Amino acid sequence: MARSPEEIFTGIGGQPNSCSLNEYCSWARHLRSIPSCRFLVFGVGRDSVAWREINLGNPTLFLENNKDWISKIAAEIGQEHILSVRYEQSYEDWEKVSFSADRVVSPAMDNPPFDGSWDCAFVDAPWGPTFGRHQSTHAATLAVKPGGLIAIHDCEREREQTVCRVLLEGRGYNLLEEVERLRIYQAPR
Repeated sequence: MARSPEEIFTGIGGQPNSCSLNEYCSWARHLRSIPSCRFLVFGVGRDSVAWREINLGNPTLFLENNKDWISKIAAEIGQEHILSVRYEQSYEDWEKVSFSADRVVSPAMDNPPFDGSWDCAFVDAPWGPTFGRHQSTHAATLAVKPGGLIAIHDCEREREQTVCRVLLEGRGYNLLEEVERLRIYQAPR
């Protein structure tokens, strides 16, 4: 029998730079409600093993820009579940073009999986004070299918609020749920 989200995320939730237990469990329930869920995760970390367990038997792919984290987490979940990504547009550069949704640069990578075939995407990278999450959020909008779900963490920060307003709400995404610092949106159908 599958373990509950609470069992899986106890001990991880609430750690520095992680979701709270409530945030993890809320998003996990959405994932588990989708049969054969294809799940794309921007960022690896202490929760990567847990996300694979939540989505057990279904495709889960992680995208990460930090080589040290890739090596560390690949030892736990397998290199085949992680692709390297490069963020090349700073938040400040996006700000210089008036936060235009049409001027966001997609993350650079070999064979990007931004093909409209994913059921869910979780944006929890890049790390806050680096590039900003406009590129990963933009890529998530290209990756998910119509009606798919995108969750963004750290929405208490002004930058993430701008990203949500411009790249999700401005493109017709519907806010389904907000739990603490996590927002869950549904793509237009």
